[in-house]
Amino acid sequence: MYHAQIHQIAQLALPLLFLSGLIAGAAEPDPPVAPTVDHREERHGATVVDNYYWLREKSNPKVVAYLEAENAYTKAMTADLAPFQDALYKEMLARVKQTDLSVPVRRGDYLYYSRTEEGKQYPIQCRRKGSMEAPEEILLDLNELATSHKFVGLGAFVVSDDQTMLAYSIDYTGFRQYGLQVKNLNTGETLPDTTERVDSLVWAADNKTLFLTTEDAVTKRSDKLWRHVLGSSTFEPIYEDKDELYDIAVEKTRDKKIYLRLERQ
Repeated sequence: MYHAQIHQIAQLALPLLFLSGLIAGAAEPDPPVAPTVDHREERHGATVVDNYYWLREKSNPKVVAYLEAENAYTKAMTADLAPFQDALYKEMLARVKQTDLSVPVRRGDYLYYSRTEEGKQYPIQCRRKGSMEAPEEILLDLNELATSHKFVGLGAFVVSDDQTMLAYSIDYTGFRQYGLQVKNLNTGETLPDTTERVDSLVWAADNKTLFLTTEDAVTKRSDKLWRHVLGSSTFEPIYEDKDELYDIAVEKTRDKKIYLRLERQ
């Protein structure tokens, strides 16, 4: 994600030059105007009016059309700044070590680490058995996943105690909505065990049971704990925290004990 992040930082410099262009009297195209649609909700005994509530509907063609109009307006207003943006991006990228390696962490017989390669957008998750001189095993290459998706975001990344199974959560939308994936590290097979809106997860000591928390679809508060046995079609509810002031997360200590953490929002 290094290239995207640097590109976003480069874009932060555009508003200042954009304002200087307005002061100089540059011609302005007409900005798009979002239509208002009456929407009212009762919240805690009060009526809340939000005439732009319709913009929450991400798949609505009208919402997409409006956002495309906003993008076109921004592009038109900053067209003369494109050379500066490109120069700033290249200047910042030249100061980033693109091919890099994280500090290896030992778990059991393996050393786990991530690395990046120049020209590639996402990190590669790897491990080596015994020492860093051993052959490298690639566990998850986000660049490969990105070949069929516009965006890839990695959430949880947890290996079972016997080092044979990998459970991770992945976001393909950019909205921080993560889906569970399980990979057999011996065969490379991705298993059908999956569910949506996963926040945290850990492996049980049997190396086939997962404990995971999920978020509410509206508030995005992590509020439910589940148990899932690989191969089963069900996710068994274990706990639900109804206090809106707290998020929950399932974690594992160094002595491999599982606990549920409450965190005030």
